[in-house]
Amino acid sequence: MKFLLALLIVLSAAPAHAAGRSITYYLDGARFEEESAATRGYLEIALPAAVVPDSLRIRPLAGSSIARVEIQKARPTPKREKELDALLERKRRLEDRLRALEVREDIFKAAAKSQSSKAPRKTKTNPEPMETIRKGTEFAVAQLEVVYRARRSAEDGIKAVEARLSALRKEGGVGGSVARVWVGGKGRITASYLVAGSGWTPVYDFRLDGSGAMDVTLHALFPRPDKGTTAAVVAAPLAATDKEASRRAIAAPFGEVLKFHVPAVREIGGQSGPEGMAVSFVNGAGAPLPPGEATIFRSGEYLGKAAFKGVQPGATGEVVLCKGFTAALD
Repeated sequence: MKFLLALLIVLSAAPAHAAGRSITYYLDGARFEEESAATRGYLEIALPAAVVPDSLRIRPLAGSSIARVEIQKARPTPKREKELDALLERKRRLEDRLRALEVREDIFKAAAKSQSSKAPRKTKTNPEPMETIRKGTEFAVAQLEVVYRARRSAEDGIKAVEARLSALRKEGGVGGSVARVWVGGKGRITASYLVAGSGWTPVYDFRLDGSGAMDVTLHALFPRPDKGTTAAVVAAPLAATDKEASRRAIAAPFGEVLKFHVPAVREIGGQSGPEGMAVSFVNGAGAPLPPGEATIFRSGEYLGKAAFKGVQPGATGEVVLCKGFTAALD
């Protein structure tokens, strides 16, 4: 009986069971949406540290109702907390090491300078003054090299610690928060929230056919989502979340967002080489093309990469492999 009672207590505090998750990537962030089912009328939603303030929305599904919502700061697990303490202690020790190395560096710099500025004087105890000065200088320089190697090692160690701390924060267990939700009825809800700084990156293929036409393909680069999570992209910033009509589902990272044919382009420049080339075209995709990296091909041959500044529908855009051609396109 006691075991059954303990089991019921554990189950009543269990987190939500996720039924489906989707991520919509914007150019500067993402919107996460997840359908969850409560256990005994209660569920928790983990929110990462980068969540946009006041962006959480919780909608009850059919036959369900929301009784109460509380937002609390997330507490890391004991294992995660132990790792954090160890990382912070290591960082402090490495910083102490750097300060000590700075003192040693000053000492050996002064020693090297002192040795090199000495006037050679031959004495009974120093029959070869030049050799003595040379050895003293070499010793000081050798010690400086040891200091520089140790400093580089300490700096690399600090970078590694900071990278791990940053990764822990992004995982949501550090600096994040938890939404505690009490629900009634069937206990099913859909929660969504915005996360800044985790958007998609536009990548283009510009394929010239050699006869004055071109195919343009826009791909989307974004972090590979977890298994069972669907992804989509919107060619707009988070501030334009009302532009859901332009949302395009993408099966996987580097998936195709759109592709269109340009019947006529203006092309200036050689095949390749230092002279470069430039191409201008009218955006006939019917949608804005956001800025991104472009790869240019002609008749299947790779010509190089260039920064594409983006272009609005119906406007003229250009891709320039050599800035010297910009004026020629005007």
